[in-house]
Amino acid sequence: MIKRAFITLLLLFSASSCAGPLLQANYNVRESYRSPNFKDIYDGETVGLLTATDGESSLEYRKLLGEFVEEAIRKERPDIKVVPYWESLSTINRVGYTAEYAEMLKEYASTGILDRARLKKLGDAIGARYFIQPRLINFRQNQSTRFSAFGLTLFKTHESEIKVYIELWDADTGTVVWIGVADTNMASEKLMARPIPFEEVAKYAIANLIKQMP
Repeated sequence: MIKRAFITLLLLFSASSCAGPLLQANYNVRESYRSPNFKDIYDGETVGLLTATDGESSLEYRKLLGEFVEEAIRKERPDIKVVPYWESLSTINRVGYTAEYAEMLKEYASTGILDRARLKKLGDAIGARYFIQPRLINFRQNQSTRFSAFGLTLFKTHESEIKVYIELWDADTGTVVWIGVADTNMASEKLMARPIPFEEVAKYAIANLIKQMP
């Protein structure tokens, strides 16, 4: 009797899993700071992208943020002119500013400040008045069992959490004009639930954050 009930439950869970995972996404986006002098968006000025910093996450994760920010701007804010992330890096290398770029980001990691002189040189090189500095604060993945019977796991939950900052810097003045923060949690539940990859949760968080830019 118990075995029959168990098989019935297994079939029900299998049927539900075939319909696709139950995916939940929760996020909190807020404007952390806006300069009193920053009244309106860019007025036709161009925005460049810097390599993400902070945290102990993989460098590849942080480099991907630049791509995701660019993608989100083009989709969510087509009114903003943005220099492609890899084009910015290529230009920096071509004009011989690689060492200064690396030193600027190194100093930023310890001080939270982008050096005005170096930022201005980079802006002139790629033709950008403003720069977006993404910051990957946290990325974490968890897995838990939601239902188990007779030693067999029937239902799993995979969760991915991310926290991302975006800072907007004025290359001419060396000042921060806007900061936004996004906390996102995504959970997938299924008989054979798959882990939620970094790309999926990061793109979701950044898209919602870009929507909040002034």
